[in-house]
Amino acid sequence: MLTRRDLLRSIPSAALMAMGPAFPAHADGALGKLPVTDPMEDLKTILEVVLAEVPVVGGAMSALVGLLWPVEPADVWEEIRQKVEALIEQKINDAVYSLLKSKLDGIGNTLKLYLNAAATGDTSNMRMQFIATNTQMTLAASEFRNPDFQWVLAPLFAIFSQLHAVLLRDCVLHGRDWGWNTATYEGYVRLASDTINEYHAYLDAVVRKEQDRLAPAAPTSPGKHYTAIYNYWQSFSQKKQVLFGDYMLLLNALDPIRNPGQVKTIPFPDVFSAAYGTADDWDATCRAWAGAVATPFSLPAANISEIYIELFNFTPRIVDVSYPAGSGPKVWGGNRQDRTGIIADRVSGVEQKTISIPRSTDGKTFNIAGASIRAGSIPTAVSLVMDDGKSIALWDRRDLGGQQFYVSVPGRKLTTLNMWSRSRFYDNDLGCIIFGFSRDPSDIPPAVREALYVTAIQPPSVGPRFLPSTVSRDAQYKRDRFWQQVRSARPAQ
Repeated sequence: MLTRRDLLRSIPSAALMAMGPAFPAHADGALGKLPVTDPMEDLKTILEVVLAEVPVVGGAMSALVGLLWPVEPADVWEEIRQKVEALIEQKINDAVYSLLKSKLDGIGNTLKLYLNAAATGDTSNMRMQFIATNTQMTLAASEFRNPDFQWVLAPLFAIFSQLHAVLLRDCVLHGRDWGWNTATYEGYVRLASDTINEYHAYLDAVVRKEQDRLAPAAPTSPGKHYTAIYNYWQSFSQKKQVLFGDYMLLLNALDPIRNPGQVKTIPFPDVFSAAYGTADDWDATCRAWAGAVATPFSLPAANISEIYIELFNFTPRIVDVSYPAGSGPKVWGGNRQDRTGIIADRVSGVEQKTISIPRSTDGKTFNIAGASIRAGSIPTAVSLVMDDGKSIALWDRRDLGGQQFYVSVPGRKLTTLNMWSRSRFYDNDLGCIIFGFSRDPSDIPPAVREALYVTAIQPPSVGPRFLPSTVSRDAQYKRDRFWQQVRSARPAQ
């Protein structure tokens, strides 16, 4: 049986690079920057797109290398570090990060050698470069799992795990003819599955450890506002999904044993905002649904189509959210419901209005980027912010004041309103609202489309849903420069 020790025994000393794909070289000069919206979310989108296509050796890795080690003078990893620190609300130790960054830069260079081999179709060189890169990644994995900095480093490890899983997936799906004997190849097949399972288990353990750390201080009662338990855990729940859970689902999808072919759907769950307002007046309808504020509505299959509102003194008593037939959100993860409203005994308002939500364009399913809300004891003003920057006001009561918030979740669109209770003090108007956000696999940002074109191993044609509709001279220039850099990569001395 091929063991990890056997695989780590040596790296080929002469992993020489063959000539790369015959893309025209471009004269040196100012390089146009590859547009990146959010590298952590762009990475997820790239993998969603590539996994849904027929697997091509080096295809996913090429796009990830172009994203994480761009040819222009830009430090994407520093940007990722800053985003992680902001979300985790902790600083990454400078010395620890410096060590990881040096490991990552070495991996990036070795991956370019692997991509060059994949682009030329030289199976002997692919085998050597796979061994070199896999060895380097296996050794580096322990550095990301520093027990003194588990929680803050785990998001970086989650991204690293995608790179290693993509490499191992390439070997299992395409490497049978790279010149191994049967036993060696089968050993790599087992290694791929074992490594992905190990990485998944580690991320899960880190999340559970943080949850256990937070648990002793958690409220045991929802409190008089019925929001205490929910709001205590909300921040952790969002971090858990955005920084860990999404990548764990991608690891499952990348497992070449479970998913040797196309992966059309990845079951990303929704992420929910804090609860804004209060739900003090918990009536019989509320009690029939839950013991405190929660999120029964999730994962609609289509965008909100319209919202019917009945107001009293500028705040709502009725907010009925409608979806196209058969496409509404799931209720407690079960059957779909095409209209949702305030979970409370129904009370009519006076002023009535119906707001139509514009349809999504460019093939996207959802188009509401977030919400602007002013809230105190109740939500006094809510506007939906569309992905084109326009705003749609739902209601606005100005005499009560309140704190202003902009609510959004990176990589997701606003798709549901979970609304609870009425405030008897405020004339039976809505007491509390939670916004739900879904990933949209059909929402491929222009930056990702361009990245997939620039880094494609074979000269791509335009037209598929994930490529630009037209190719600009700037995009072609970036493509030439990317592959020029891949061809010029050399083994570390």
